[in-house]
Amino acid sequence: MSVAQLMPTALGGDRFTAPPGEGDERRTYGGLIVGQTLAAVAATADGVPCHSLHLLFAGAGDGTKPVTIGVDRLRDGRAFAARGARVEQDGKLLASATLSFHRGDTGPAYQAAMPSAPDPDSLEDQRETRRRNAAARGKTPRTSVAEALIDARPGELHIDRDGDGVEPHRILWFRSRIALDDDPLAHQAMIAFASDMGLVHMGMMANNALGDGAQLEGASLDHTIWFHRPARADQWLLFVQRTPLAHGGRGMTQGMIFTQDGSLVASVAQEVLIRHAQPAGGR
Repeated sequence: MSVAQLMPTALGGDRFTAPPGEGDERRTYGGLIVGQTLAAVAATADGVPCHSLHLLFAGAGDGTKPVTIGVDRLRDGRAFAARGARVEQDGKLLASATLSFHRGDTGPAYQAAMPSAPDPDSLEDQRETRRRNAAARGKTPRTSVAEALIDARPGELHIDRDGDGVEPHRILWFRSRIALDDDPLAHQAMIAFASDMGLVHMGMMANNALGDGAQLEGASLDHTIWFHRPARADQWLLFVQRTPLAHGGRGMTQGMIFTQDGSLVASVAQEVLIRHAQPAGGR
């Protein structure tokens, strides 16, 4: 897979088509939908950078088929522009989204500090971890659309405890496997693509670490990313992930993305389906 697959093809009339990813996943990877939606909608915003994307996953897509993205121009103002989007596959709604674009203004400046983290070179590429684990079991490793584009290096899961409260968290370093040109949209779309990595899985790991042991099923229900400043996606970025809540078959995950020198680039929030395995059927 190349970065070109994050960049949809215009069909005319603010409609776009985007290809499937190259992986073994039966369902479309949510981050691919997020990244392609951002890239398609940004093409209608006259170069104004996106500062927020709010996307609702309406159903699971077929990971082997392309999608179409229709854009609705909601507003064009002096400093802000707003867009809506519908992502469909074979006439079925997969996701709907609203995006806002901002030219930028002057104002106060502050940010949270980046937490301490091990050097990315001290951690293993999770694609290699999967290959090694599969070989130990005598299995052929499955390929992942996310890992085809992103070198992701997660740290260990930790669980903070305060009385009856628990908050699982971990860090994940990531960067594009290929060097990108200087097009800001390519970097923003790649960061959006990567921002879905590991959020559902972290909830699963947290549940197991807390001793539930039951078979679980999970999926992304929605996804929000706020972009605070530009960054290169082909240089190491630190994704600090936390899951402060699981209740009623759903979990909440939150994240902050920093450059290696400590600048806060983006914030992420996602609600995930995380429930005990159900009989065959839809959500």
